[in-house]
Amino acid sequence: MRHIVIAGLALMLCACAANKGLYQWGDYDRSLYKLYEKPETSEAFRAKLETHVSSLEKGNARVPPGLYAELGTLYLQKGDRTSAVQWYGKERNAWPESRYLMDTMIAALGKTSGEKPQ
Repeated sequence: MRHIVIAGLALMLCACAANKGLYQWGDYDRSLYKLYEKPETSEAFRAKLETHVSSLEKGNARVPPGLYAELGTLYLQKGDRTSAVQWYGKERNAWPESRYLMDTMIAALGKTSGEKPQ
């Protein structure tokens, strides 16, 4: 009986160690920290983040909350409102709890650019 309990505990510990987490964030946290240290790396950060999101989508993995919106904001910062609206729309569709904020962002961009929000 004692061996069964020990084996069961060992199996549970192995199962916990194999848990990769709910989302695949990639190198997001380190890259974001680097961006804050060196704002001139924003284009490299955007490209790396876009590649990560694309690989998650191709692998049918769920993109973590906020990554689509982060990309939208990066495009907005460089003046590309059309791409920003597209990324904000993806965030809204992927994460219903962000709908109000993303709809507000999209509507604000539509008003400032003279375009209708999508």
